[in-house]
Amino acid sequence: MEPFDPRSIINGGMLKQFAGQTVGIMVRVESVAGTTLMASSTDNHKLRINLPEELGAAEGAWVEVIGVPHGADSIRAKEVIEFGGENIDFDKDGYNGMTHVLNNVKSFYRSG
Repeated sequence: MEPFDPRSIINGGMLKQFAGQTVGIMVRVESVAGTTLMASSTDNHKLRINLPEELGAAEGAWVEVIGVPHGADSIRAKEVIEFGGENIDFDKDGYNGMTHVLNNVKSFYRSG
């Protein structure tokens, strides 16, 4: 994956809308078994993520998944970025607000 691979930043409720496109999504780890990650999104959708390789993230940790959604609850990950374990105080409401602005107010975002 290229360092600046274009992607849309989304939450769980937007997965179907971006099927087949590269996205970035923050999720909280519920469990990891081999290359399958079960997680919940910032808007509390339960997701199944197929990982490119095994992941050592702890239950409760926040990670960013960069990949391609397939349906309403599945993502094929290209990359996973860990954010320091389960003790991160992540602002879910702020993230959900940001995804709404980025994906619904395009002219504001483009004019910077």
